[in-house]
Amino acid sequence: MLVDMSLPLEDGMILFPGLPPFESERSVSSETGAVTHRFSSNTHQGTHVDAPRHYVDDGATVGSFAVDRWVGPARVVDLRDHRGEPIDADLLERAGDDVSSGDRVVLLTGDVDHRFGDADFFDEAAHLTASGAEWLVDRDVDLIANDFLTEALDDPARPVHRTLLGAGIPIVEYLCEADAVAPFDRVDFTCLPLSMPAFEAAPVRAVARTEP
Repeated sequence: MLVDMSLPLEDGMILFPGLPPFESERSVSSETGAVTHRFSSNTHQGTHVDAPRHYVDDGATVGSFAVDRWVGPARVVDLRDHRGEPIDADLLERAGDDVSSGDRVVLLTGDVDHRFGDADFFDEAAHLTASGAEWLVDRDVDLIANDFLTEALDDPARPVHRTLLGAGIPIVEYLCEADAVAPFDRVDFTCLPLSMPAFEAAPVRAVARTEP
């Protein structure tokens, strides 16, 4: 089964505090009747990938990665019992003890599915801690994807992002449909970003194949 884990981009959707919103405008040609849309969006809107350049001055951009980084087997870590909690190294060690070098890792709490429309999402959702980030770096993973906050917003230095991105690990943020994917230990995961090669981030269409 294919599971679309991407949030739809649409007017009025929730956005990270301080970033410009997604906006669109429909038009119809008076000559041909053709319908077109204009839209504007920041690169961190909805389901998207952060490349190292987001926080690392000389870090890789979205276009620096080979396409196969975004497609392949992924280890799923079911964290649904820890929605709204800090995701630290001890928890990852218990829940993801078989994560190993080169893995793509999908971390799922269900926070986006249950909280993303709430005004307090960015205060109450689960978040990865510094020790959790260090655990993932020590495991030498190739990519992480999550459906909660990559880190709490109380430290403007953004240590979790800097730890992961500084190690060259791209971060896919704001997945959805956790209940359809979390029961599986491994899935085939695709998270192809738009071709924005010089950018620090880009929207992705994230899809998991849960069964052959």
